[in-house]
Amino acid sequence: MLHRNLGGAGAAISALTMGCWEIGGLAWGPMPAPAAVELVTAAADAGVAAFDTAEAYGNGRSEVILGQALRDRRGQVIFISKTGYLPGVDGAQMLLDSQPQDFAPSSIRRACELSRQRLQTDVIDVYLLHDPPMAAVMEEAPFAELRRLQDRGKIRWWGVSSSPPVAAEAIRRWGAQVVETPFNAASPQAADVVFPLARAHGAGVLARSPFASGNLTLSADDRAALYAGDWRRFHDPQRVAADAAAARRLADLADARDEPLTDTAIKFVLGHPDVSTCIVGLSAIPEIAPNTRAAEPPYLDAAEIARLRPTP
Repeated sequence: MLHRNLGGAGAAISALTMGCWEIGGLAWGPMPAPAAVELVTAAADAGVAAFDTAEAYGNGRSEVILGQALRDRRGQVIFISKTGYLPGVDGAQMLLDSQPQDFAPSSIRRACELSRQRLQTDVIDVYLLHDPPMAAVMEEAPFAELRRLQDRGKIRWWGVSSSPPVAAEAIRRWGAQVVETPFNAASPQAADVVFPLARAHGAGVLARSPFASGNLTLSADDRAALYAGDWRRFHDPQRVAADAAAARRLADLADARDEPLTDTAIKFVLGHPDVSTCIVGLSAIPEIAPNTRAAEPPYLDAAEIARLRPTP
């Protein structure tokens, strides 16, 4: 698989990163641990060399599975993990008006130690604050702690996983080395808000949600057929409706290119050279080959990308 630069970190990362929320087994439906290990192993065999997880995914289960599946390939893969949500939220987030978070330095330090144990690694390659609000990013203490963890050899690179404005502020204010942010044909704001700053500061960009959490690819019938506990069943109907125009533009372009809709969605993301990698969640082995194929060039050209951008 093609590798791309992780910003100025001096590292290369596979163009496709496996999103590992699904293997946590709470918010996406049950997945037996042996099947999850087999899925991760198959993805690595196919050339996927980066894996995005978090302590909240299955409340640590995703990290445990990754650590076990990749223990003999540790030097060949990049581990991305995140901290911030209190345990117990995953799988129950649709019940809550707000999800409790903690970005205190002591919490970050403790969470990093537990994640290293679950991942069976001495050092986490990329460690991010998980969906911090803007107020948290205005505080120096969480970022000072990330720097201490880096200085002590616990993590290699640090940053945030959050919305484009928050990610941009983390680069601008604290020099975040890596940011993860939503970026897709329905939500392309990162191209204007994050990418120029990342380019100027040498920050790596991890683009998540290439399918807008299903809003670009799932029909109403598809969504209704999901597992009863699948968090995508609980999406805000107003947001689904707002993304419908982008979904139609994407479908029209996919037809014109004579390729699957998901291919076009991934090639839109990777058509932006500021993107280091596209994070795609995987739930089953048959999903690996189509997604790895889509991550290979050629990507969308400038005219095709402009066709997918909303008209001002």
